[in-house]
Parts: sequence; C-alpha cells; structure tokens
Amino acid sequence: MTGFEWRRALTGADPGWWGRPGERRTVLIVVGSPVPGQPALDVARFAGADPRLRVLFAAAPGPSAAAVEMMLKDAGTAPLRWSGLADGDVGLVVTAHRIPARSPGAPLIALPGTIPAAVAHRPAPAVFTYAHHLDRPPDAEEGRAVVVGDSDHDRLVASLPLRDFYRRALGVGGRRGLVVVALPADGGAGACTCRRPADVVRRLLAELPRDRYDVLGVPEPGGDPSPGGPGLAVHLRNGLGLLPPEADWRAALVAADWIIGPPGRVTRYGTLTGVPVLITGPQPGDALRLLAVRLAAHRPVLPQLTEAAARWRPERVRPVAGRITSEPGRFDRNMRSLMYGLLRLPQPATIPVADPVSPPFRIGCRDGEPLGHVPQGG
Repeated sequence: MTGFEWRRALTGADPGWWGRPGERRTVLIVVGSPVPGQPALDVARFAGADPRLRVLFAAAPGPSAAAVEMMLKDAGTAPLRWSGLADGDVGLVVTAHRIPARSPGAPLIALPGTIPAAVAHRPAPAVFTYAHHLDRPPDAEEGRAVVVGDSDHDRLVASLPLRDFYRRALGVGGRRGLVVVALPADGGAGACTCRRPADVVRRLLAELPRDRYDVLGVPEPGGDPSPGGPGLAVHLRNGLGLLPPEADWRAALVAADWIIGPPGRVTRYGTLTGVPVLITGPQPGDALRLLAVRLAAHRPVLPQLTEAAARWRPERVRPVAGRITSEPGRFDRNMRSLMYGLLRLPQPATIPVADPVSPPFRIGCRDGEPLGHVPQGG
C-alpha cells in the first residue's frame, strides 16, 4: 500500500467531493489489527475512487491501536481519533478483525474473518460477510450474512505477474532462492514436529548457503513480532530478513521460491503461488494436511527444499486453494454491490477489478550495522 493511493482520505471537508449533496456519503474504515486490516484498506481503495464518497479511517481501541495507526499513516491516511467520531458524520462503517464497542450507529459491514459480536442492539443493520459459501452459517438471517469472496485471494492472484518486480524490491536477484518462513504471533519461529522440536529459522540460517539463499520472516496475520525481541534480533543479525507488520505480506508470498510455516494464513495462501509449501508445527485440520510437504527435523534442510521443488505440482494443493473462496475474482464486485445497497446510492458505471499489491520491504541487519529498514532493491 503506497501513500499516493490515499490523498483523498481526509479528516475534514474534501474540496474535491463531487455530486449533489443528497448523494454524498462518508465511509468509515475501522481497523483493529495491522495484518487483518489489509482487506479493509482494499475496500477503501475502490470506495475512494468514487468522488461521491469520502473515506475516513480509524483504529479501533485495543492493544494494537498504535500499530494500526502506524500502518494507516504509512498508507498515506490521517486516522481519526476514536473519541472524535459522531454518528451523524458516517454513512457506512466497514470493519475488520473485530466489531468495536460503541461504534457509530450507521449501517455496518463486517469483513470476512471478523470476530463475531452481538449486534442486535445496533440501530442500523449489520451485515457479516464470508469468503466461502461453506463458511456462511446455515441458520443466518437472509440479507445479514453475505458471501462476497476474499480480497487477499484476489489481490494475491492479481500480483502473480509481478513476481520479478517484488523480488527486486526485496533485494533478491539472479538465481538466489527466497525462503519465506511464517512467524507466529509470539515472535518465535515455529517448530518442526518430529521427535523433538527445532527452531526452523535457526536451521534455515545455519544450513542454507548465504550466497545462494535469502530467508525472509513474515508475521503470521494477527501477530506482531517485534524486531527488538532478543531471539528475533539474533536471527536478524545472522542474516534473517523480516517483513514488518505494516508491509504487505501477500507480495512476499508472490516473491517466494519456498514457503515454510505452521498451518495458518501464510501457508494456506501460499498454495496460490505455485511454489512448494512445507508445513511445520501441528498437523493442519484441513486438506493441507494431506497435500502439503512436511519439513522433517531429522534431515538436512537443503535436500528437502530441493526435493520439494522437484516434486511439487501446483494441482496437488488445488483443493486447499479452492476452499479459500467460492467467489474467486469477485470480491470487489460483490463488496461494492453490498456497500452501495446500504449507502442507497447507484453504483458507478465501471467494473471493479483487483489490483496488484504494493511492493514489499523488509527489516534487516548488515554486519556491524544496527537493525533497520533495508532499502528497496538491496
């Protein structure tokens, strides 16, 4: 996400706000945690293209509020203070991660993955959305539970042609291999499940030749591992690159040659990229358990990566990718239809399509230098 996309996201009157007064609406995007908040920014991306709509942002109260505000500011927005919101100023609320208490009384859309909450007390309708028809509760009230698709899926697929561009942005050149490893919420590195646990990141850094491989840690969505933690800082000084929570994790998956991690969002969406996915940690509870390769603790890492690349066939994980969404490529179209219905506005005479995600960046540490952001391209 880059700043130039959000120049119209103002906290006051927008002089470029077009349309008749009766057609003007304000859409409030509420983000509760950095990584799950990215689909909310995806919604803001196409809502902000309509000059009748003013898109505002706010970080929901909670332990991640400071990190969310940093992410929003990095995206070029000016997030509002939660205490300054008033009901009459908002025509629609779009929220991700969780439904905040005391949110404005406008119609509300809860994006896929939003933590359930009681909304019966709200004076305006609340609509829960789902990525797959199998996720929709069978007893859900008609019109209050809608299958819209999956923004992460659509934008990741749209980004696949930019693989080489993302690799250059991460400083991965030539024939170097990029190993993306998912970092759990506690900032650890996961574990191989065999007879004894092992530190995956430490093994990768110790066993892979540094002149041929780059290792990039990607926070599992919902986590916020800090580069200041002692264990992670040691890995950074030993050659680990770290994708900050405010960077777009989807671009890192597109750039990868191998994706390693416990069952979760990173490994599940990694099946869309066509590169080998190696599972660590507990057994997955879905089709990934039968289809993905497991990283063994008793064998060297490099031969396992080589074998996985030689034997990998993207079609083997097609059932996993197919379970992500039952509306592939239609999130923008379905979500826009839902939004404009609640806003009581006619839709623009265009067909929305998913855009590629912004180029990634990483935190790293060269020998003898303090931790910090690594410039793009190196």
